[in-house]
Amino acid sequence: MIPSQRIVDLSIGISVLGWASAGTWSNLGQRPVAVLLATSLLHFIVGVLFLVRSRAEKEGDLRTCLIAIPAVLVGGWVFRFAPNHWNVTSQILFVMGGGLAILSFAFLGRCFAILPAIRGTVTRGPFSFIRHPAYLGELAMVAACVLAVPPNWGQPVVLVLASMLFVARIRVEERLLLSGDAYRSYCRKVRWRLVPLVW
Repeated sequence: MIPSQRIVDLSIGISVLGWASAGTWSNLGQRPVAVLLATSLLHFIVGVLFLVRSRAEKEGDLRTCLIAIPAVLVGGWVFRFAPNHWNVTSQILFVMGGGLAILSFAFLGRCFAILPAIRGTVTRGPFSFIRHPAYLGELAMVAACVLAVPPNWGQPVVLVLASMLFVARIRVEERLLLSGDAYRSYCRKVRWRLVPLVW
C-alpha cells in the first residue's frame, strides 16, 4: 500500500473508532441500549479493520464507486431518522443484523473493504452460505430502523429503495470481483448472493 493510501486508512480507522465511543455516549438515553451496543461494536470492528486491512489488488473505477456509495450511506441515514423508542421486534432484528455484519467483517479480516475492491476472497464462516452476508446484516439493520417507526405508507418504499441500493452495490462489486480467478471459483461453490434460495 502506498503511503498516501495507508494514511487515509489510518485516518478513517481512527475516526470510526472515535465514532464508536462518542456515538454511544452521545446517544445514551435516546436510543435502546441494545441498539447502541450493536452500532458501537459495528463501528469498532470497522475502525480496526481500516487500520489493518491489506493493500487492494485492484480497485473499482469512479462509476463503480459512485453506484456503491448510496448503499454505504443508507444505513446511517435511516438510523438518524429512527425514533428514540423502539419496539422489541425492531430491537431484536437490529441486533441480529448487527451481529451478522460484525461476524462477517471479522471473517473478512484484512480483506475488508467499503468500496468495491479486490483484497482477497474469503470462503469461511457466513461466506460459506451466501456471498454477501455483511450486506444482509446491514439490510436487516436498515429494516429494523424502518420497522421501529409507527406504521406508515413510507415504510415499504424505504425498504424497497434500500434493497435496490444493496442489489446495485452487489452487482457492480461482483463485476469487479469476477475479474479474479479465486472469486469465480468461489461463486461456483456458493451460488446465492444475498438470500439463500432467492438470489
